[in-house]
Amino acid sequence: MKCLLALCCLLVTCAAVYAQAWRGSVAVNRVYVPDSATYSAQAFAGYLQHNYRSKEERLKAAYAWITANIRYDKDSSYYYNWAVDPDTKVNATLRRRKGVCENFASLFTDIANRLDIPSYTVHGYALGSGSGRDVAHSWCAVQLDQEWYLCDPTWDAGLQNGYQYFLADPLMFAQTHVPFDPVWQLLDHPQGYTGSHDKNNLVFNFRDSIKAFLAADSLQRFLSIERRMKQLGRNKEMFRLWQSYNRMNIAIIAGENDMELYNGAVDDLNKATDVLNEYIHFRNNGFIPYKTDGDIALMLEPVDAYIGAARKKIGGIGLLTENFQYDTEGLKKRLDTLEQKCKEQILFLKKYLVAGNAERQQMMYK
Repeated sequence: MKCLLALCCLLVTCAAVYAQAWRGSVAVNRVYVPDSATYSAQAFAGYLQHNYRSKEERLKAAYAWITANIRYDKDSSYYYNWAVDPDTKVNATLRRRKGVCENFASLFTDIANRLDIPSYTVHGYALGSGSGRDVAHSWCAVQLDQEWYLCDPTWDAGLQNGYQYFLADPLMFAQTHVPFDPVWQLLDHPQGYTGSHDKNNLVFNFRDSIKAFLAADSLQRFLSIERRMKQLGRNKEMFRLWQSYNRMNIAIIAGENDMELYNGAVDDLNKATDVLNEYIHFRNNGFIPYKTDGDIALMLEPVDAYIGAARKKIGGIGLLTENFQYDTEGLKKRLDTLEQKCKEQILFLKKYLVAGNAERQQMMYK
């Protein structure tokens, strides 16, 4: 798994590629941002929020500053792209003023989101740019006025007279950029996935899909990516690597969920056991100190709820990835044993509560 993670991390820290001028450039004026506001994404976004009126102006200013001040440098792929915390990666990009495509895209995405502009870092590959071969790459999708657009700050970095890839047209963008998750083409009909089966029949209502995707938790996001990639059925090596990376993330999160479910089931079992033991201790003490019959009848009631909750949690273990780690069968047997003991005590209680005082005394010594 570590080798796969290393390979996939290297995949997204893409090699240098150069833009092809396939559409008219978009003018974005160079901006000045005080140095004090450029070493954290939060401070950067705060400055833009205060000094620019509209969301589009703020987005343009962020793009202009990033493409003018962040330098492409492949050493960044080894220096900090291993960071688990996204904030660490983004702030490191600002501090070092250099990065690879993933860092350009992650920085722009982070600032846009802080400006209340929905944005997402897209991973995929560039079709034969510069070197004549496909290269792993990362770029951005942003939403302005309910419409989604594509941006590639890496390919526009260093340009002085406008940009080719700022708020670009998705159909034209698809000529050079192929995302691993086709929904981020921002097209209802996927383009550029040569070799995918039934490609002409594939349709993605990308607006609804993206809305659901961004509202989902991490696991549901990875699962939706897996579903869409399966539909495409691509055999390209980079595509397969990303699918393996995506599946690894599913396995990691599923493993964490399984651990939480198992520990929760054990906790429920222990709580049920405590309730039963407390009752048995009370019974062995001759039901002293005094409780009313009504209170005694309710003493074992929580056990059934705890056992039910534990069984439900066990039922959720291993649904996404096969469970080799947790002894769910052993836990089920412990629950069965506890449930049987509880039933025996409930049966005793039913007889005890309808008996007279003399019969109760006899029952206590049997």
